[in-house]
Amino acid sequence: MRKAKALSGKRKQKPGGCRTVAAAVLLVLSLLTGCSRERMETRREIERILEAAESVAEDRAAAHILEKYGIEAAAEGYWTQAYNDFFAPSVNPNVVVFMEHGDRKFCVGIDVDDESVLWDNFQREEIDAALQGYLTENYGLPPAYRAETVFRLEDAPNYSVATPAEWREKGYDHANMVDFCFEGQSAEELLARMEYLEFHDSWLSMEQSLEAVVFDEKDWPICEGGYMEWNLRLYASPEAEFVDLSEKYPDIGGFPYFREWRRTCLRDKGTEGQEMSDGFFAFRSLESEGITITSRLPYEIEDIIEISEGEEQWEVSRGEGRTEAYRLVSRIFEVTENAADSNYATAIHVPAEFAARYEGPLYILRRKMEEGHSAETGRAEVVKQISSQEELDAIPGDESRRDYKIYSNGTYGMSAGYQYAVAEKIGEE
Repeated sequence: MRKAKALSGKRKQKPGGCRTVAAAVLLVLSLLTGCSRERMETRREIERILEAAESVAEDRAAAHILEKYGIEAAAEGYWTQAYNDFFAPSVNPNVVVFMEHGDRKFCVGIDVDDESVLWDNFQREEIDAALQGYLTENYGLPPAYRAETVFRLEDAPNYSVATPAEWREKGYDHANMVDFCFEGQSAEELLARMEYLEFHDSWLSMEQSLEAVVFDEKDWPICEGGYMEWNLRLYASPEAEFVDLSEKYPDIGGFPYFREWRRTCLRDKGTEGQEMSDGFFAFRSLESEGITITSRLPYEIEDIIEISEGEEQWEVSRGEGRTEAYRLVSRIFEVTENAADSNYATAIHVPAEFAARYEGPLYILRRKMEEGHSAETGRAEVVKQISSQEELDAIPGDESRRDYKIYSNGTYGMSAGYQYAVAEKIGEE
């Protein structure tokens, strides 16, 4: 009997235990109910915006263009900024309508709740030309080989950043939208309304160095909190077209085609004044038997030397007693000096024509020169495998671009105290 009583006693709960659990359950249920109610209200608001966009967006956009420019443009479709995502829904009344008039494709932005909110980029080419002309005239630059301007006005509505891929493929871009009619206003007047502005200009075979371009913040009136950025690039070859379509920074592709790069940023910090940052890099290349090494200053190309001592093979340890043998197919490149700072990059470029000479894949190897010993005593390792033509053909995307991007195989920061070479694998033990 005592045993049974003892066991029964173990099942007793502390006073108030049931009430505590019940209260916790009720709290969770109330929170879920509140979240569910808020979620339903958000969904209804988003559905209302979507229905309003379907009924008024295209007609309102067409009427806006007719009144503003006196032309009849066809609406090809629209894109609502509101969307029903479970974790992060967007209750945004702005809608982008994709329009076409003749051979010109452009966008109109409306607010389904406010008929006075109307934006378009029908005149983006004219505004771009005014801003580009200002840049060219101020600094004596010739017409650019490639030019792109992206801006956003101070009071622009909250449009999503990227145009959907399906519309980009059709030639549409909702950047550079304005709520005024461009009638030859000066660049200074346009700039004063800009909250964000980017220039991407590229030149071929220009004698003037981009380092000589001196930006004066007084030339660029911007609104409070505004931000501007120039990316001026100088190329040595028209192949730049294949690497300058969307790359913002030239340290990730196209090394063989760069000569100079100038990047300047101007930021307005309100009552604190303006802040300007500036960077300039020159690119230098050396070529040996089809292999090109390109470096950007402050890493001097003269700090990389070629070695040819009849060496034909490097051994690479793979651990657990395994060793791979590689036959060198290029000369050995030795880095002799450390860069002045960490802001540098260097690439070994292996063109498709060079890789096509060999049946198997090629590799970039490096070998560390041990302190007090020659590099021959250092351990060799594989830095990167160079893609074969078959692998290139399997890569989706534009065929004309992937050759330049894939075959710009590099180390992106060759280090002092190392030797580098291109090789093919010939065996494994």
